[in-house]
Amino acid sequence: MRKKTQKVTNFLEGLHKFITGNPQFRKKTRTKSETQIQAELRPLILDYLKKYFKKEGYRDFEGKAFKSFYWEGQEGKFGKARHPTFGARNYPDFIITAPYLVAIEYKQSPYGSTAKHGIGQSIMHTMTEDFEFVYYLFHDERKEKNIEKSLKEEKEQRIIKELWKRFNLFIRFV
Repeated sequence: MRKKTQKVTNFLEGLHKFITGNPQFRKKTRTKSETQIQAELRPLILDYLKKYFKKEGYRDFEGKAFKSFYWEGQEGKFGKARHPTFGARNYPDFIITAPYLVAIEYKQSPYGSTAKHGIGQSIMHTMTEDFEFVYYLFHDERKEKNIEKSLKEEKEQRIIKELWKRFNLFIRFV
């Protein structure tokens, strides 16, 4: 498992803030499918990568961003079949290949069980050593935001911290 540095933490935190702070980021998702929301997230992730590579001094920052980004079902190196684990293949919703190999999982639901399912799915990405890091974004569809609010609890904070420490799993709920 790749060592965590402040630079990778800043990259993932910056990605999260860029996505959720963007005016195009949909706050209410109940009437949209996960596939529709993922289609809306794709250009936001790509824009973040363009901005990142431009800041890093790449001349062709747009080209670098496009070469460093894949999504589920896209043709190419990361679209090829993966070896199955427990009888199923691990395909994240999105993949960033540079500057770090990051799997991105997105889930939306009013149910905490779906949030936990996404965490388990995310853990598999680093445990299989297919990816160095995982950014897991969960959209709490409850009106009261009980799932998101649970992150203020001591137990959940400990779990989130431990998942980052042990599995390079960067979790954010909105």
